[in-house]
Amino acid sequence: MGHEQQERGSGHLLLFPFLAQGHLIPFLNLAKRLESLGQRGGSGHRRLAITVVSTPRNVASLQRALPAGSSIGFAELPFSPSDHGLPPDAESADAVPLHAFPTFTLATELLRPSFEKLLTELAGREGRKNVCVLADMFLGWTAETARALGVQHRMFLTSGAYASAVIFSIWLRPPSFPRSAGPDDELALTDFPDVRVRYAEFLNVVVKEDYATDPMLAYLCRTITLHFCHSGGILINTSEEIEPKGLHLIGKLSGLPTFAVGPIIGGRTAPDDTAADQDTCIEFLDSKPQASVLFVSFGSQNSIPASQMMDLARGLEASGRPFIWVVRPPVESDGAKEFRADWLPDGFEERVAAAGQGVVVRGWAPQVRILAHASTGAFLSHCGWNSVLESLWHGVPVVAWPLLADQLFDSRVLVELGVAVEVASGRLVGGLGSKGWECVRDVVETVLGDGDKARDMRQKAAEMKKLVRAVVGGDADGDGKGSSVLAMERLLDSAFD
Repeated sequence: MGHEQQERGSGHLLLFPFLAQGHLIPFLNLAKRLESLGQRGGSGHRRLAITVVSTPRNVASLQRALPAGSSIGFAELPFSPSDHGLPPDAESADAVPLHAFPTFTLATELLRPSFEKLLTELAGREGRKNVCVLADMFLGWTAETARALGVQHRMFLTSGAYASAVIFSIWLRPPSFPRSAGPDDELALTDFPDVRVRYAEFLNVVVKEDYATDPMLAYLCRTITLHFCHSGGILINTSEEIEPKGLHLIGKLSGLPTFAVGPIIGGRTAPDDTAADQDTCIEFLDSKPQASVLFVSFGSQNSIPASQMMDLARGLEASGRPFIWVVRPPVESDGAKEFRADWLPDGFEERVAAAGQGVVVRGWAPQVRILAHASTGAFLSHCGWNSVLESLWHGVPVVAWPLLADQLFDSRVLVELGVAVEVASGRLVGGLGSKGWECVRDVVETVLGDGDKARDMRQKAAEMKKLVRAVVGGDADGDGKGSSVLAMERLLDSAFD
């Protein structure tokens, strides 16, 4: 064995995700990837210990998602949602009504004292130079804590590079739209003069027109600034092959080294009572021709207005194309536990079921299994970054309907890659607008039909599938490493050497 292959000491990675499924899952998948890297002798046979930090309910859920024999550890921080007027089980943003999301986000800063105690004990036991915190973008205060204790810190972006750069710039230095601005009026960003943002997009990022006095926006600005000032680099769930422009922009904005460690994807954990829905979805796909089914889902915490839900239903039915639609209560009914029949056209579910055209799932569906199925031909998505990466990984073209924040700019990335067509944009402002159900019908036909556009998108999606899988490639001997593996090794070298 050559000298360069000798063991290079130990390191303890403390992973701290924001309390939301869209963040917890990528962090757990990152932990699994790092564990695998250590097992196969990555970065010169470095011994790695990995601990994921969260609240008790989240830890229990994440532990269930680990394979047997995993060495990944967990640390629990106490959190009492009811102290903040939130539901007692609201340890994850998915259990919080949308209107209470700012309250929930601000409440997570109260985890700081117990996190400081945990980090102090770990650094004292293992040595400050042997510990590195990998923390979520929403937890900027962890960078300040780590700096004070002399511990290494890296920010982990679960979103894409381009979208992150754009929305961070909007938060920190909002473009000065006049009050008289129309939805389609555009302004260039102060940090990126070649990036233009529409007023409708701006409002769906800052959420409130009186953003200057919004405590949530103030928190976001503070958390990003803390990362940029005190962190030692940014891990991003993307790759140079997917987002070269985005990686350049986020590096320019932050002034920090970037580590493109993605795409990091993995299975999503189902609630215990959804086996029937899972079986129904797969059986439906098994009965349909290859690349013929449209999968429709707006993610675990997003929805659209009731009127647009009606238009979506009418457009899907009018298209005649088979579909699986994961429905959630509309925006106006935020917090509703049950889905009401009158949120869909009269007899819609019965008609599409009788015709064998559609399956309407109320709750959870096995998204990864659906996207991996040969009969899935397209994905009508809100363009959350996890869903974007899963669509690219499985080579599935996208009908983009972004709603908020980074989703709006993730859609741009997909369209520029040639694997998506945007049907609507925005939730607070915009959406389908006056286009109505006919627009849904026409776009579904464009993506699933036999025309040149559909063929071109399918070809480009197949090319991206090969590309993103090569990014994380590598064999048991550590040869032929993809750029994601090399980025992780550079990360470990920077943190512990």
